[in-house]
Amino acid sequence: MRPFKFFSLLSLAALTTGCASSVVEPQIRFGVEPLVPPFESRNESGALVGLNIELGNALCVELNSRCVWIDQDYSTNIAALENGRFDVIMPMTATSLRRERVDFTENLYPLSSRLVAAKGSNLQPDVRSLKGKRVGVLAGTSREAFAKARWADAGVLVRSFNLNEQLIASLQAGELDATLQDSIEITHALLSKPEGTGFVFAGPALTDPLLGSGVAMAVRKTDTPLRDKLNAALERLKQSGQLQAITQQYLPPPVAQAPRYFPNEEGLPFSNAVQVGQTLYLSGVIGLGDDGELVSGGIGPQTRQAMENLRTALQSHGSSMDQVAKCSVILADMKDFPAMNAIYRSYFPPERLPARTTFAGKLVLGAQVEVECLAVAAN
Repeated sequence: MRPFKFFSLLSLAALTTGCASSVVEPQIRFGVEPLVPPFESRNESGALVGLNIELGNALCVELNSRCVWIDQDYSTNIAALENGRFDVIMPMTATSLRRERVDFTENLYPLSSRLVAAKGSNLQPDVRSLKGKRVGVLAGTSREAFAKARWADAGVLVRSFNLNEQLIASLQAGELDATLQDSIEITHALLSKPEGTGFVFAGPALTDPLLGSGVAMAVRKTDTPLRDKLNAALERLKQSGQLQAITQQYLPPPVAQAPRYFPNEEGLPFSNAVQVGQTLYLSGVIGLGDDGELVSGGIGPQTRQAMENLRTALQSHGSSMDQVAKCSVILADMKDFPAMNAIYRSYFPPERLPARTTFAGKLVLGAQVEVECLAVAAN
């Protein structure tokens, strides 16, 4: 019996060891291109450093997981994410085009896109000023998508580069007239250096849905649980003050901005929207269709059309329905409250319903409902 017992003990030990070794430590695999200081790069010893690296490591600690950082070319990172090479793109700006393929977390910090040109060029970030000019952008970025969609067809010569050092070399050699860049990245890479003294920001920061409103993380469409876990961890970092402690080491302090006014195209005596900092104040919208007439069918169709008009207005200013903070709803008849409410609430995530005030009043053009909101907007 001794050999049998000895064999049994060995088998049990092997089984126990096998079970222990099968326990896999939770990990989050981040895809990153470490070529963009001060956001993500490698120091002299080869270690990853930068704002996004610190944020990713802090999120992993919150989630009791090990961070695994995988080098990935930025211009092909969405395909690599979809193919399972890693679980999260760090970082990525959320835009409507990208949302068709991937999902996004909440923003980690705000984003600012600006044109950089030689001093005295008098260039402005618009098609009238840039027509016939050569503008460099980084491949795969939201700024490349913006420049090709908004400027290229109007005669702006958009040139894409895989590496910022190549783009900057072309700018310094006079092969480019300007570059559209993240303001912090280009400050670190050029403007703060002696060789950058001949270049300046040209015109104000740009606001457009294609540019997004901030820096987030991208996950696969099917990874909603991971997105929610990252958002929960991010919120805990905000509440503890750790997020602010990390970002303020890298980001410049916020500067008070004058209001930006977006006039009504029809010359009416009000602006369609006014942006103050990151707060977007929208004028009220009613249920007008594409023909400029109220849609027929009563409170239901008018509410739905008003909400669609609200969605369009938000997107045109770099915001979205999930960034709405407060709304006022005016009804011509309070008896329509239940019908309006049923449609209104379907436009917002259940956990992100805006604060709201509802009251009755006479509305322009005989409308039955008007919706007015404020939201978080792009810089």
